[in-house]
Amino acid sequence: MTGSWKAEQDRQSQELAEIINREIIAFGERLAAEGRQPLLNSVAGALVSATGSMLASVKDRRIRKELRRVMDRGLPQAIAAHEGKTGSSEIVFAGRRMDG
Repeated sequence: MTGSWKAEQDRQSQELAEIINREIIAFGERLAAEGRQPLLNSVAGALVSATGSMLASVKDRRIRKELRRVMDRGLPQAIAAHEGKTGSSEIVFAGRRMDG
């Protein structure tokens, strides 16, 4: 049972990641077409907000905390898996612009 559950989780995770990525790209293209600069800060803010909403929906604080730990542990692997595979985006730090 555990193997089939994990396979389904991985399948859903991959599908959702592809959907989110497509929407982020489409949003950036729409902004660029309007002459506006897409900012990676906006993507990060939206993902934090959506993540917070999702975690808040887990009523049991112990389970919510464990889910957050699982997410925190998975982030370095996700970064490593995608490093060098995407283009660059603009990031703004305290009024400064940097290439991300």
